[in-house]
Amino acid sequence: MVIRSLKTKHREWLRRYIPAEIIGTTTALLAAWIAFGQTDSYIAAAAAGWVGEGVGFFGCFIASELVTSHKRYDKYNFWKRMSLTITAASTNLLVEFLPAEIIDNFVIRPFVMYIAPIYIHPYALGFLIGKFSADIIFYIIAITSYETKKRRIDK
Repeated sequence: MVIRSLKTKHREWLRRYIPAEIIGTTTALLAAWIAFGQTDSYIAAAAAGWVGEGVGFFGCFIASELVTSHKRYDKYNFWKRMSLTITAASTNLLVEFLPAEIIDNFVIRPFVMYIAPIYIHPYALGFLIGKFSADIIFYIIAITSYETKKRRIDK
């Protein structure tokens, strides 16, 4: 029973996070590759990859949350529906991702995305290893927040 429940959770988490992760990774690599090609700077490439990943990853989640929330409030007039949609989507995203983002963006990710490509070549491989190392910590925190949100808010 516990194994079945854990498998169900894993599937739920994969369905939730994999599409955004693919988009975020693609935009991170593209931004870092362009920045490194233009500057030969690991710092510029790490910064561009960090921004690119955020745009791709959270763009996916923002769109998804807005669509989900919009459907939930379809019985209200336009302005009320928009207000409720934006409020619900914002709250859900902040509760799920704010703790993970603070730790990830200000401590973990910039460090590993800068250091890994210096020691692991070619550049793209080092960048990906740094990125995925940071992702592990990010997802531990985000999934914990997501599960807490489901228990406390989504009742």
